[in-house]
Amino acid sequence: MLVRRTPTTRWIDRFFDDMRREMSNFEPSDEFNADYSLALDVDEEDDAYVVSTSIPGVKADDIHVSLNDNVLTISAEVQDNRESEDNNGKRVIRERHYGKFSRSVRFPVPVNSEAVEADYDNGVLTLNVPKSENVKPRTISVKAKS
Repeated sequence: MLVRRTPTTRWIDRFFDDMRREMSNFEPSDEFNADYSLALDVDEEDDAYVVSTSIPGVKADDIHVSLNDNVLTISAEVQDNRESEDNNGKRVIRERHYGKFSRSVRFPVPVNSEAVEADYDNGVLTLNVPKSENVKPRTISVKAKS
């Protein structure tokens, strides 16, 4: 099969060649495990928002959740576990993140901060954030005049 070289394919080839060179010189470092952002799933229901995130390896007591002025903030810290480098061993690959992380989300409508519920099960944090009563959808009955 013949491949025609265009400026775009040459640029892509150079990009991947550079990446291979960089990866061959890769050594695990603390820079790789710097503070990172928390991935969230936010679902809107008629009367609440449901926020879910995976935080494996963190105790429930070490997770901090606050809600101020319609801004939900989740923060925690994953402790660095370097025991595997003992006994003359050398870690070859370090991909798990550790350190502090935090994520904030602003809700587009007022929410009821007094009624927020948080559940943490098998490393998954789920928050139920009810909407304020004045923004919940409601049914308005229509009365017929006779």
